[in-house]
Amino acid sequence: MKLVSLTLTLLALTAAFARGEDKPNILLIHTDDVGWGDYSGYNPESKIQTPEIDKLAKTGIKFNHAHTPAALCAPTRYALLTGNYPWRGRYPAGDWNWHTDTQFLPGQKTFAHFVKQAGYRTAIFGKANLGLVYETMIDDKTPDFSSKLKEGPIEWGFDYSYIIPRGHMTFPYVYYENNVLVGDPKNVVPLKAGQLKGNSAVTADGPGYSDWDSADVGRTLTEKATAFIDDVLATNKAEGNNHPFLIHFNTDGAHTPHTPAETLFDRKLKGETITPQTDMILETEIIAGQLVKVLKERNLYANTIIIVTSDNGGIPAGKLEKFGHDAVGGLRGSKSTIWEGGTRVPFIVHWGDDTEAGSKIKPGTATNQVIGTHDLAATFAEIANVEPGEDQALDSVSFLPVLLGKQSEDQPIRESLLVQSSPGSDIEFPFVGKVPEQFRNKPQPQKAYKNSRAKAAQDKGFDGIAHAVLKNNWKLLLGLQDEPQFLANLTQDPKEATNLVERPRQQERVEEYQAIYKSIRESKRSTPPLHLAK
Repeated sequence: MKLVSLTLTLLALTAAFARGEDKPNILLIHTDDVGWGDYSGYNPESKIQTPEIDKLAKTGIKFNHAHTPAALCAPTRYALLTGNYPWRGRYPAGDWNWHTDTQFLPGQKTFAHFVKQAGYRTAIFGKANLGLVYETMIDDKTPDFSSKLKEGPIEWGFDYSYIIPRGHMTFPYVYYENNVLVGDPKNVVPLKAGQLKGNSAVTADGPGYSDWDSADVGRTLTEKATAFIDDVLATNKAEGNNHPFLIHFNTDGAHTPHTPAETLFDRKLKGETITPQTDMILETEIIAGQLVKVLKERNLYANTIIIVTSDNGGIPAGKLEKFGHDAVGGLRGSKSTIWEGGTRVPFIVHWGDDTEAGSKIKPGTATNQVIGTHDLAATFAEIANVEPGEDQALDSVSFLPVLLGKQSEDQPIRESLLVQSSPGSDIEFPFVGKVPEQFRNKPQPQKAYKNSRAKAAQDKGFDGIAHAVLKNNWKLLLGLQDEPQFLANLTQDPKEATNLVERPRQQERVEEYQAIYKSIRESKRSTPPLHLAK
């Protein structure tokens, strides 16, 4: 009877979406390097108080087991947009180029393409990190900044875009609006790594605006997103329709350089937390609060789905532990690693007016359902009542039933989940415990060691990237050559302290999870395609 009730409820909801009733706007706030323990709503011991984001969780749903499909930004950003695992794109580790190609293979679409079929106006802001292709190159390494992008956000399905090609973290330190450089191309000059005017800084030598201000990125992007919302409303009024919008908003916090503005939207920012880095996490809180304010002022709040999540796990503990802050909230590992601290991220969804009667998501809900951030692709498609197609969103599952309270905790929304580390980073690296002397405080030897291990694996036909399979709250970690190295029961051992991989009682499970991994990697798609009830 429960299954029949669920089916009828979803049939009614999808039919309502198809008629255009209450079709919600979507605001995805996608942060950079914010860990599972950074927000106070996830970690009561956090040194960063985030009441605006915590309130979205208290009046929405908080996922306790959301993972990025990779422990690093570039592969995750592709997966999030397409619903595909990273290795289904051009490069298994993601595309770090900015003027030669993109991570998207021909024919691959994004969730922006999907929802546009249902009349959504789509926009992307901030860090892209997906590669770009210029119409004109001066030479192999130098694009003509006066030329348009041949492949950029327009081709990725966005009606409007205001992006930084690789984020404020590295060159080119410029903005592109709708595939065209913002400002005078003559203002793009070689910049040297280091401090610029005021609190601005760049991390690497490369081209950028002569007046580049890394401390002003958050304000700029938020104001552009606000202008987009107002443009949608004005266009709807002029045309006599009610097209919803989807905004993919990528913050600059909390990636380097950590250059918080003195104030942001009338709130003091610089120096408000324990370090410049944590100030940048606070920036994401201020931006979320400002965007919520904009939605409320325009009477859009109740019918806008607001998602707050991150592109990978938190930064290594050593940088902040002396201040008593744990970016991964007690989990093992951090950004780049295959441990829980590398891929488990905050994931909050809000949809309603904060009251139980006026909310699609029951306020104060928490779930232990395991999802990947790339499941947003299928979820957005189902919300928009669009079927992506058999050849799209190949590894994505819609978690709309979880949002609506129609899927119980004992019914997993997905059978298994595959995650990956940073290239060359398996469970042996970074070193756990005492760091061997030859690598202590020596980043170049560490990098050489990682690269040599990755190269050795690649020479044998592997990606040179560690992977892990999660199922039924167990996790099998596989090394750079796909060899089982660590098995954890996350229910009993969420900190992954005890390795069960060689326990005789667990050999059947190890073999099962290895088979799951092999099946996914060899598949054309790992999840059923989204089929909507007619």
